[in-house]
Amino acid sequence: MRAKNVKLLQLEILNRRTLLDDEDRKDLNKYRMGHMGELQFDSMIGAFAAPIVHLKDYRFQLDGSAGDKKVGSGPSEVQIDNIIISEDQLYTFEIKNYQYDIEYHADRPWRFAGGREIVNPMNQIDSHRNVLSSMMKEFNMRFNLTANLVFIHPEQTIYNLPNHPNIYTRSNLNKRLRYLLKPNRYDYSRFIEMLDSRRILKSAYDSDANVTFDELAGGVFCANCDNSILRREHRDKFVCDECGIAMTSPEVVQQLIGELRIINSAWELNSVMIAKYSGDQFDSSTIRRYRLKGYIDF
Repeated sequence: MRAKNVKLLQLEILNRRTLLDDEDRKDLNKYRMGHMGELQFDSMIGAFAAPIVHLKDYRFQLDGSAGDKKVGSGPSEVQIDNIIISEDQLYTFEIKNYQYDIEYHADRPWRFAGGREIVNPMNQIDSHRNVLSSMMKEFNMRFNLTANLVFIHPEQTIYNLPNHPNIYTRSNLNKRLRYLLKPNRYDYSRFIEMLDSRRILKSAYDSDANVTFDELAGGVFCANCDNSILRREHRDKFVCDECGIAMTSPEVVQQLIGELRIINSAWELNSVMIAKYSGDQFDSSTIRRYRLKGYIDF
């Protein structure tokens, strides 16, 4: 299962516990749509039985200090939504789940339909091709590399779009994937190990949320549902009436701890703080007891 990025997790938690402004709500919708598009792509890839290699959300660091520059620009990061090895060929797929229509132009900036210019999304996949090609040279690996852009929203229209070999739309995605996804002849475990050696798990661009602890509403919420409160069925069990998920009391407390760490990794957590965050569903002595027994960790 593809993990949600930190910004999406933060905004989902804050949406349950604070009042988001308009810009934050726009960001929440943008990150949600992006994650939904990635999950849809994963589902389509998973429907094919071919034994391929599929790496998701591959983030790695470039050394910006290299070269002859007197002052380095520092490290920069690249994230690629999907790296796929199929039929011994290397592909990248950048997923865009835009809800709005756009105009394609080969020789001038792309635009919102009838509106202002947008950043050409092809620039991103060109960058992916260049940095991966450079990495392949470092690894002494030879691949035919193709970088692709996927517009996955089923209701989006892209005006003036030709039959571009590296741009996929929802209407042709399944057919083109069926053509591409074929078994590999060789084992790529060593190559995956080399890629993993360059992977970074925490982005330098992930930051703590701009909120104080006292601004957060207390309570226990379902992590899978918007603003759905977990109902205590009895002392050691909580349930969500919306999605039906059931959790033990220690599991709920550990979820609360995880949320607090996502919001601000620098906060020093204690049992009183966690009890308040729970909306007093748990008292501090219960939380200390769970910790002593090894049920929770903070």
